[in-house]
Amino acid sequence: MTKIESLKKIIKSSPIMMLVVITSSTVVLHWSLVQLYATYCAPWGIFGAFQTFLTLGSPMCQFANTVQYELGKHYITIWIGAAAACFTWLVGNFKS
Repeated sequence: MTKIESLKKIIKSSPIMMLVVITSSTVVLHWSLVQLYATYCAPWGIFGAFQTFLTLGSPMCQFANTVQYELGKHYITIWIGAAAACFTWLVGNFKS
């Protein structure tokens, strides 16, 4: 078994590790898209304001902005699901 396969097995067997991997991936992807958008679509400075006139409607900028917004919503949903799972686990353990 390779190292990657054993890592996949560990992640799949542990809900905590799965949460860490999913949230970390979401955060890194969101941050990358925000940096891409800020650098190429809406840079700082007075010339950045003029550049935004040209790039605001471009498909790449629209895509980056939409995806980073949706990732933010996805991130909130992940944490709501994690909180619900913890609550359900606690209620289930206290009942027995």
